[in-house]
Amino acid sequence: MTQSGTNLETERWIETTAGPVHLRERGAPTGTPLLFVHGALVDSHLWDGVADRAAALGYRCLLPTLPLGSHTRPMNPGADLNPPALADLAAEVVGQLGLSRVTVVGNDTGGGLSQILTARHPDLVRTLVLTACDAYEQFPPRSLRAFFALGRAPGVLALGGQLMRLRAARRFAIPRPLSHRGPGDGVIAGWTRPLRDPMLRRDTVKFFAGIDASHTLAAAQQLRTYTGGALLIWGADDRVFGLDLGRRLASDIPDARLEILDDCGAFVPLDAPDRTAGLIDEWLTG
Repeated sequence: MTQSGTNLETERWIETTAGPVHLRERGAPTGTPLLFVHGALVDSHLWDGVADRAAALGYRCLLPTLPLGSHTRPMNPGADLNPPALADLAAEVVGQLGLSRVTVVGNDTGGGLSQILTARHPDLVRTLVLTACDAYEQFPPRSLRAFFALGRAPGVLALGGQLMRLRAARRFAIPRPLSHRGPGDGVIAGWTRPLRDPMLRRDTVKFFAGIDASHTLAAAQQLRTYTGGALLIWGADDRVFGLDLGRRLASDIPDARLEILDDCGAFVPLDAPDRTAGLIDEWLTG
């Protein structure tokens, strides 16, 4: 158990059918549960600013680190790490906590996984909160397709892990289109350190290989009949996913609301944690 700011944090490893998943929790154990889903090559610390504020408002913040490249223990050798299986993995974590309904909050690749999770387990998801993220044909987004393809090539992730030993290289790991502010150097070091482990790279390559727009397109079709509604939060300066993607989702999901935040890139949780937590609270209590 560790102390983080004014919020008491607990952490544990959950043994799932696919392998171990690290889970941190903040906030009131009896509060409304929020499941925060991060994207590729980052971990649950992406959401720390939002979770701090949500926990202070009385929410129970669930912060799993999924096997998307910055996890620290390898999954089982035969584990399926395709997006639908990862959505099922997140649902399994929730089930092991004894919870029957959660609000799912996703960003970046994690937003795509959140849509797939909601489509596959609609009774589990009370409502959906998506900050700038993959959707429809953009899984991965067009601007990053070459990066994901390159990441599957032998040796590329290992080279990246070695380069990220250098503080100077880490300065460029989160470019401005992703975030105006970025996390601290220590957080980036933690995100990139697993790339030096061959077993963790194995998991990452498997995940990269499974990313395909067919999964998000199928989820989008299911979400047209989803009754829980969705809050969409997009950065006005997002050049990775773009506002048109948020507007399209808002028009397709029943009872959806789109909020556009100024001075904010694609990593909304980093650029606007206060506003994001406040909008989530307003959405759930309004």
